[in-house]
Amino acid sequence: MNAAIDGNLGLLKGIIKNLTKGKGDPSAIFSFNINGYSVLHTAACFAQLDVCKYLVEELNGDVNAPGYGAGALGGATPFMLSASSDDVATVKYFLDHGGDILKADDKGRTVLHHAVAAGCCNVTEFLLSKGVPIDINYGRGTPAFVAAANGKDNTLKILLDHNANPNIIVTSLGSPLFMALTQRSLKCMETLVEAGADINCKGCAMSPLVYATMREGCTNFIRFLLKAGAHPNIPDDLGRLPVVLAAVRDCMEEVEMLFPLTSPIPNVPNWSVEGVVSHAKIEDKKPRVYCVCSDVVLVLDTV
Repeated sequence: MNAAIDGNLGLLKGIIKNLTKGKGDPSAIFSFNINGYSVLHTAACFAQLDVCKYLVEELNGDVNAPGYGAGALGGATPFMLSASSDDVATVKYFLDHGGDILKADDKGRTVLHHAVAAGCCNVTEFLLSKGVPIDINYGRGTPAFVAAANGKDNTLKILLDHNANPNIIVTSLGSPLFMALTQRSLKCMETLVEAGADINCKGCAMSPLVYATMREGCTNFIRFLLKAGAHPNIPDDLGRLPVVLAAVRDCMEEVEMLFPLTSPIPNVPNWSVEGVVSHAKIEDKKPRVYCVCSDVVLVLDTV
């Protein structure tokens, strides 16, 4: 493995010769692995092209062989791992030797997903030039979704410049914009909005504004969302508006930003910043009634 990482082909050949004692099958080297990765996975990851050529052409290494074991990045292949090296020559070699651009690992990631997740611009551009489907999705997100989820605004912009859809939603996870927010990547959010992303993430479990106002340290993201046109009157699943969620956290700066844009709440008698904060604190202290049906928990109301 160290020889593969260092690209020391002479040492690698000597080790294989000693292991087989000149009589065994040299391809048995692929049965050795560290954390699920074979020597070909390792060489691909470090873009050691000469080692890769030897392993593929002389020892019949499989460029599409999934890694196995707990540390194997969910069945990633040598071809996929080469994409995260940002070495176009190595990726091209694997592609020319049967690399499957449509194959997905156990987490639904193709070679393009791996490239964008690692922020590898050169490889991303190369793969797109070879006709890799830009919105390929095996149920766990398109490449744009994965780029946003990893905070890689550089590869995200490349995808969007090639007309990737910024609004494809992954069930239970949300849209690329929502994922960018969870990763607190303002650059990814800006890039997505410029490309036409839905600022309210219609179809997601909650709006980005609701998510941001429920968490500490998101004031700048709330400011951005409001400036981009986020709707302040979309509630969470308990009917609470973003201004109320910010008030529960006692974040006056956020309440003051949201208050002028929020429609008056009927059950808030004193419609003012102070009145919203006071009402939110009182409501938050009330116990809630829960109804449990099978595996579903419903919050019915406050009492």
